[in-house]
Amino acid sequence: MAALSFGSSGVLTNPSQDQRVWVWGHLYSDGELEVTGSSTPAAMRAVTASGRICVNAHYQAVGCTPWHDARAGLRLCTFKADLVGVTLASMDYWFYSGTSLLTLAGWENVRGLASMRQTFNGCSGLAALYLMGLDPGSLADLGFTFASCSALETIYVDGSWALPVGCSGMGTFYGCSRIVGGNGTVYSNSATGCSMMRIDTAGTPGYLTSVS
Repeated sequence: MAALSFGSSGVLTNPSQDQRVWVWGHLYSDGELEVTGSSTPAAMRAVTASGRICVNAHYQAVGCTPWHDARAGLRLCTFKADLVGVTLASMDYWFYSGTSLLTLAGWENVRGLASMRQTFNGCSGLAALYLMGLDPGSLADLGFTFASCSALETIYVDGSWALPVGCSGMGTFYGCSRIVGGNGTVYSNSATGCSMMRIDTAGTPGYLTSVS
């Protein structure tokens, strides 16, 4: 019964103090997931799954997204321009075990991203990831972000990419045995934490590749 209360230990929400922020995900039959500020799916497109997700909540388990049960058909994710102005703080578990996911676009529309815990864990079909446009300045938790992405070879980022001081996360690249940084750094079982989420250079080995 303790959970039936307000505050950090309860699950009740006071309407006058509701701090939750929501976006919607619409997964269409052609394999595209649109993450958007609109609750209405695009007209004339067949919808496989649709629903909202709280972007300032830290979900602690698999299955939190409205598209999770239909994830086998998810091939492309697009972050829509109407997200600008929304602090999309957490993507915890968003694409967990999305084995068909191949491409993501619209990172420039993502603001304030802090937590990517287990975001791509088990995305075994993902070979290249393009993060250009994503501002890493708010990232704080990269725990097991790319774990078991067994096909992942390259992560492209802008030349200005740099994680903020204090960003942490163990197992960020756990099991990413094919990953190769832009300067030729190859995967090591002893280097899988978030410290490797940096541009690979002669002086600072990492698993990222700069596009500039």
